[in-house]
Amino acid sequence: MKYRIGLDLGGTKVLGVVTDSSFNVVHRKKHRLSNRADILAVMDQIADVYRELANNVMDSEIISVGIALPSPIDNKKGEAKQLTAFNQNNLPVRSLLKERADIEVKLGNDVNMATLAEYNFGAGKGVSSLFTFYPGTGLGGGYIYNEELITGYNSTAAEVGHMIVDIDGPICKCGRHGCLEAIVSYHGFKTMLEEKINFGSSCVIDPSSFRAADIFDAWRKSDTVVSELLTYQARALGIGIANVINITGVERIIIGGTIYHELESDLLPIVRENADKYSIGNGLDGVKIVLNDLGDEAPALGASMLN
Repeated sequence: MKYRIGLDLGGTKVLGVVTDSSFNVVHRKKHRLSNRADILAVMDQIADVYRELANNVMDSEIISVGIALPSPIDNKKGEAKQLTAFNQNNLPVRSLLKERADIEVKLGNDVNMATLAEYNFGAGKGVSSLFTFYPGTGLGGGYIYNEELITGYNSTAAEVGHMIVDIDGPICKCGRHGCLEAIVSYHGFKTMLEEKINFGSSCVIDPSSFRAADIFDAWRKSDTVVSELLTYQARALGIGIANVINITGVERIIIGGTIYHELESDLLPIVRENADKYSIGNGLDGVKIVLNDLGDEAPALGASMLN
């Protein structure tokens, strides 16, 4: 039997899987990061997760190791070009893991890897083209066309976060107004909530300390500010989806993110309405806008597929 190992570095954890020849997950390991301010300590912990997974099979049975990273990737150099969550640029991940675990690891962007997994095993099965939107702390996207993952000339394809959808919208971390990420991300929600409260609006959520569950609860209680912000986010996401459909002509859109799973029946109709309103001609005809099927193992599963 031959096995593959996929790893996923998140902001607070490392998750790894061992997959068999059919990409069934046969072993998994989740490790919460400690000392994450020290990037070399983080690399040590990734290597430890790899070794723990590899101990389940024989070395000769492991045919590939891949890692999903929250960064644009330079696979020729084996570098994470902009690992913002760890304040690192051009980090030589491949050589650092080679030193620690004696492995030749292949690198992939985390959202691209999740997209690859969804295409093969999740909500994208059966189509030849799709685009994913993963709102979270920021916003990531992934693009499959003619059954291939499209990463682009500089491995920055599908970075939809800085698509402008509202020129009068909130300011983004990049310095421009109305980027999709500045609206639909958790960071965007928090920033807009703080601004509304600073201008005198009242809200049941304390912007200095809240969880996703607080947002869901406020929506269900019809809190005016939260209702306005989530509706604005859903409209903006619909416009972003329309822009992508107008440019790429994909046949499926997949949306990730806790909020859209929890409030699917309320928010997805708003997303679909605006995607339809702003797409050209019959661009949305037959296009399904669906939620992702796979959970937090998706990036690691996709990374296990890297050749």
